[in-house]
Amino acid sequence: MKPSSRTSIILTAIAGATIVAILIFQRTNQPSIALTEKCIAIQVADGDSITVRQTDGSQMSVELCGIDAPEVKQGKSPEQPLANEAKQKLLKLVVAADNQLMIVPVEKDNDGRTVAEVMAHGQGEAEISFQEELLKNGLARTRDSSVECPNHLAFEQAQNIAKASKLEYGTSPI
Repeated sequence: MKPSSRTSIILTAIAGATIVAILIFQRTNQPSIALTEKCIAIQVADGDSITVRQTDGSQMSVELCGIDAPEVKQGKSPEQPLANEAKQKLLKLVVAADNQLMIVPVEKDNDGRTVAEVMAHGQGEAEISFQEELLKNGLARTRDSSVECPNHLAFEQAQNIAKASKLEYGTSPI
């Protein structure tokens, strides 16, 4: 094989690999989803929904990733058991964090809400996962969906803690 032919094959392979890498990056790098963002909580709608103010002043509706908390009464829909307790727990977590939250966006849902993991700084350098706290207290359950939250294994462990303590959402009152 001539050196020029070998060089052409190598350059073609490099170009092909570069194109594949760019396509993969574009597919996985959604421009509407940012890295961890610090926000200020302005409203807690229920046990798994928060409205926050972003650093640019805009508001963002956030659905907590990976969990399902009981729904508060909306219109003619009745309130689900433990809905108020879940909302109050989330509100307490927000207040304890002085409304300063860390949002880790995962995706946008069909309603335009940002599905995200929500955390706050705890004592020292520890971060408190709002999802884990709700799960450990039996006020939410893990949700199976096409979206896999980065900390889904920790969420499953938190739910197992609630089960072991007989605090699992939907099985016993708190």
